[in-house]
Amino acid sequence: MTQTAPALPHLTIHANEVFTSNLEANPEFLTLDDWSIPVSFFVGRNGSGKSKTAHAIARRFGAQTRILSTDRLSGLMSYSVYQWGSTPSEMKGIPIGETERQQMTNTMRDKGMGNDELYTLKEEPEVWLRVAAFLRRALGRVIELRESAGFLDPYVRIGNIEYSLLREEGHGLRELVILLAAAYRQDWQLLIVDEPELHLHPSMARLWVTELSMECERSGRRAIIVTHEPTLLKPKSANDLAAIWYFSAGRTPTKLSQHVLDAQKDRVTASLQGNPQLVSQLVFSPRPVLVEGPHDVAAFTVSLGRTQPPEVVAQTDLVECGGSGAVALWFEVCTKVGLDVKSVADLDACFAPEVRRAMDAISKVTEGYRNELAIDPPTTMNALKQLITAMDTAKVKSDPKSRGAWLASSVPENSGNSVRKNKLLEIWRSAGLWLHPQGTLEDVLSIENKGADQARVAAQKEGVIDEVTNWCAYSLDLMGDVFILLEAAVERIAHSVMESQRLNPEIALNSPVGPSSKTDSRIVTVECISEGRHRLTVHAPREFSGYWVEFSRDTPSSQLNLHPPREGHGT
Repeated sequence: MTQTAPALPHLTIHANEVFTSNLEANPEFLTLDDWSIPVSFFVGRNGSGKSKTAHAIARRFGAQTRILSTDRLSGLMSYSVYQWGSTPSEMKGIPIGETERQQMTNTMRDKGMGNDELYTLKEEPEVWLRVAAFLRRALGRVIELRESAGFLDPYVRIGNIEYSLLREEGHGLRELVILLAAAYRQDWQLLIVDEPELHLHPSMARLWVTELSMECERSGRRAIIVTHEPTLLKPKSANDLAAIWYFSAGRTPTKLSQHVLDAQKDRVTASLQGNPQLVSQLVFSPRPVLVEGPHDVAAFTVSLGRTQPPEVVAQTDLVECGGSGAVALWFEVCTKVGLDVKSVADLDACFAPEVRRAMDAISKVTEGYRNELAIDPPTTMNALKQLITAMDTAKVKSDPKSRGAWLASSVPENSGNSVRKNKLLEIWRSAGLWLHPQGTLEDVLSIENKGADQARVAAQKEGVIDEVTNWCAYSLDLMGDVFILLEAAVERIAHSVMESQRLNPEIALNSPVGPSSKTDSRIVTVECISEGRHRLTVHAPREFSGYWVEFSRDTPSSQLNLHPPREGHGT
């Protein structure tokens, strides 16, 4: 029977609680004012503030909160301490003497360790029995609590084989025992778990989340999970998006449900039912590509495999949305959330209200309308107005499909309308939306009917499909950033040389100077080429070996730019 737990208070976490106490400004970072969701999820890339926010919440709620950090298993290891540090030693179990237990508790206070969960197994039979029942049903293992020489040493039994949970079992089962005990114990109102998927098979992590959800629903308590595991996110409806907080570097966290309009909820639900992995693909992909359906996935997968190296194929995730209107819908949602996405749809999607709203919210799009098409006010509706007028004159039906077909095939080449259409497509592509100029994917592939098999066969040949594929293919190319950072390092090294010259104008250096000179010598060589003038030549990284810069003590920073190797130099 569902119980009613004391309501958790509204809470606002400020930026300096998450990132640094030295921030001059102290803006609001995250506000929790709705505790109606039993289990909430914090998702986003590393460094976006998820774990620090979770710990800040735990600090603010204090005794009402139980938190398990990513280091929760480290307290289950035994260490011998020496003058120079500590080293793992033989594990006898966890101490059950009051003095030893208090020492362990004090040492690990606020660290999010899992030791208390093992004590709970000993002291709360209901928790132990429920943990044991789960392990018996899910894994066919029996857990027994044994005490030896003042230590609690749980054992695992499977058939006639038995062994110590702490000394002879892998991390996975220990992890599961700690997580289950945490969920079943009764001394928290808010449970926070950082990356419960650590060491666990995805199916076990999902089963645990299900247990936690049922426990929260029964008791009226609440939980927050920080996760990088895609299988833990399976929203079935638009309402389920209220449980997912997306974190992104440089932005405040946002709840996905906040970016779905009431009028869009039924369509969002339909998309999620058609592709249960859709949200996981969006928030965990390096850079997702929204497409209409399985025929798009089939065509682009073949084209990617034919035109791109394996590492690019592996990083390009195609997300089925369920039609051009659904692509427009999710493109708007992702744009508002702050997700980096690309979207590919039929030409008729340009008439979707979601596309208009999304484009009107992107500054470089509105700047393109104003600067390249002289549209004022620079809105998508005004950008389309001239084309819509031409359609009305041609008595084209008002439905998007008919108008998309007219745009694809009935606009005279080199006419003003043709120029406008092409310019709009370019502006939209720059913002992450590719609409097929030919009309539909079937037109791109020169096939008559939709279908994954037909699309797959057609995409095996070189053609227009490859242009789309090249546009949406994703790879994390670091070389541009490496060069920028290299230039900054070389400029710093040059300034150290210039400072030495100011102190001694006659100095002639043949190596870097300063506190980082040894490290700098691995990046560049230094050569005095004439009185008062030096040259730095790059030798690492090897991709930029031979790049150089020359300077004197009076050379301004704006001229300390790397030049390509001279002929006969470098790699």
